[in-house]
Amino acid sequence: MTPKLLRHLALSILLTVACSEAQGQKSVISDPNIRTLQLSVNGKQLPVPVIRLNSDDRLEVSFDELSHTYKRFTYKVEHVSALFEQTESLFENDYLSSVPDEVVIEDYDQSMNTSVLYTHYRFSLPNVQVRPTLSGNYRLTVYGENDEGDPQTALVTYFYVSEEAAGSMASATTNTDIDWNDAHQQLSLEVNFSQLKNVRAPYDEIKVIVLQNGQWDKAAIFPQPTGQTGQSLVWQHSRELIFPAGNEYRKFEINSTRSPGLHIDNIKYFDPYYHVTLLTDKPRTNYLYDEDQNGIFVPLSNTGESSDTEADYVWVHFTLDTPQLPGETVYVDGAWTYGQSAPPYALTYRPKAQAYEGAILLKQGYYSYQYLQKKDNAVQAVEGNFWQTENEYTILIYYCQTGSRYDRLVGWRTTSYRPQ
Repeated sequence: MTPKLLRHLALSILLTVACSEAQGQKSVISDPNIRTLQLSVNGKQLPVPVIRLNSDDRLEVSFDELSHTYKRFTYKVEHVSALFEQTESLFENDYLSSVPDEVVIEDYDQSMNTSVLYTHYRFSLPNVQVRPTLSGNYRLTVYGENDEGDPQTALVTYFYVSEEAAGSMASATTNTDIDWNDAHQQLSLEVNFSQLKNVRAPYDEIKVIVLQNGQWDKAAIFPQPTGQTGQSLVWQHSRELIFPAGNEYRKFEINSTRSPGLHIDNIKYFDPYYHVTLLTDKPRTNYLYDEDQNGIFVPLSNTGESSDTEADYVWVHFTLDTPQLPGETVYVDGAWTYGQSAPPYALTYRPKAQAYEGAILLKQGYYSYQYLQKKDNAVQAVEGNFWQTENEYTILIYYCQTGSRYDRLVGWRTTSYRPQ
């Protein structure tokens, strides 16, 4: 086997492992009674929750547990690599200012005047007990208790701490290396590493991950730079930074259980739940501009002062009117589905109706969503790819220094494609 073929094989294995490991960052909720996990930074939802190291930024974490019975939840924070593997070379006191055995979530309130009872739990980071002292990726695990009182994992999610030590510029275009104003968008990127010390092999030590609308299924993991200018790496005409453009997200709003809101056909009550039926969706065969929020969810209720505890839970019924599509699964997707294609977000095809149908228990609010399908283990847009689609791209910049004990997140930025 020639050296060139060996290098190609090694790179292929590395990229396969990288993509596999990156999937581990998806939020996973293990407790079926936990709903509406939200991570926001300084009160704002971001495609990727990043806080700046040693700043006043606050990561706010909240979720609901479907009962009015107090449950003892604790959480743990762990540093992980750029590919979300456990950072074995670090001890907890290397990356946290204090290391308590367990941190109890003490801020909680019961729901008020809701047909579905729940308790809203919340906490923020950094706090007096947990303060990250290194940049990088962090895994956040929340533990509950089983019937015997033993700890068990309730949910796992991820957040990011950035040093802001590397400058970057990025832009998106629809004049791509595979088509022009058709079905794709392509990023150009420049990363300046002049503020970083001891960069000896920038092509190997400076890594980037690029996400479209915060989606990890289509992430570009460690694309190879196409050139270097002084102390800047550049990605120009990189095939690895070409993304399917998709279509605009759909949206609906439930701020009342008495009158239909945006994109809602009807609301009915069947004890003990409200059932909200959305207007039937039909796959769009062309592009139609619609201002959207790229998968964002915002809790809303017009019946009280706090939507966190006064918004109700309702069964939302989705219908996608289309003949059966080839593939494994058709599902509803948004930031609020945590990148999961399995139940409860998968739809079932009904041959008599010639439509995909499904119901999801959701908290009242504004929802941005899309329909996706898995075909041959690849994610595809049900409603086509159109170059005009507005998309947001997040770039995470890592310094994986040779011999270092951990991967530093040295910068990040977002850029959007909007047609002129």
